[in-house]
Amino acid sequence: MKAAIISDIHSNLEALRAVIKNIKKRRIKRIFCLGDIVGYGANPNECIELCGSESKIIVAGNHDWATLGKTDISVFNPVAAEAIGWTRTNTAKSNIAHLKKYNLAETVDTILLVHAAPHKPEMWSYLFSLDDFKQQFEFFKEQVCFVGHSHIPSAVYQDANGYTDFLRDNPFPLIETRRYIVNVGSVGQPRDLDPRASYAIYDGNKKSIEIIRLDYNIPLAQQKVIDAGLPEVLADRLLTGR
Repeated sequence: MKAAIISDIHSNLEALRAVIKNIKKRRIKRIFCLGDIVGYGANPNECIELCGSESKIIVAGNHDWATLGKTDISVFNPVAAEAIGWTRTNTAKSNIAHLKKYNLAETVDTILLVHAAPHKPEMWSYLFSLDDFKQQFEFFKEQVCFVGHSHIPSAVYQDANGYTDFLRDNPFPLIETRRYIVNVGSVGQPRDLDPRASYAIYDGNKKSIEIIRLDYNIPLAQQKVIDAGLPEVLADRLLTGR
């Protein structure tokens, strides 16, 4: 199986279109989405519809749940909470219905798909440090767990002896005696100081994973945020990748 894994689109239609175009150019037929289709950006309806038509599997993210009222936005920062309020007002009922259909986790062959973390995915835990990743391995049995949520692409492996470390190579091989947690980064709002859209390619035939970075029309996405009356900081951060 070969698949593209996308996450954290955050209503950024320009970034999503660029990523899907690149995936199709590579003739990859399966797309799995790890959630947070909405929030922050100006095109929630278009992104929900495009993800729904192109993705084989979609799992829910915290901004998707917040839009549905299933996650308390009092824990969100003020800018994120304001964006959720805007998203609730500007998302069509038919697309709200789509968001309601998505589960918190899905399994495909030897892959687990989840937005934040395999342990209690509804808690939306962030994985940043090696210790954060290490604690999660006991909570899934598949060889690879794909996550998003932090908007920072990264990969961690654990061998048969429990040794755990970050992987620096890209692409990197999948070794049979190792298990992996891979953060695919963010399509629509990267936060690793690289503003390019990020997604991952899983190649089960070649037994490898690669993180892809792509340029897209950032000025247009920024202008849409401003025109929509969303906080300008959401437009600024698209250019800085933070």
